Amino acid sequence: MNPFSMMKDVKNMEKMMKPALEKFMRESGFVKKEELDALKRRVDELETKVKKL
Repeated sequence: MNPFSMMKDVKNMEKMMKPALEKFMRESGFVKKEELDALKRRVDELETKVKKL
């Protein structure tokens, strides 16, 4: 067994699996923490605007 060819195979598997995993996470409702934080900030901003009215 050649460790270099094994690493190459692992990288190729990662390239194939990453898009499928990202698609699954998007469709199943998982979100990234950064996206969630941005949405929370926006909701807070909108709530303060509504309270002022």
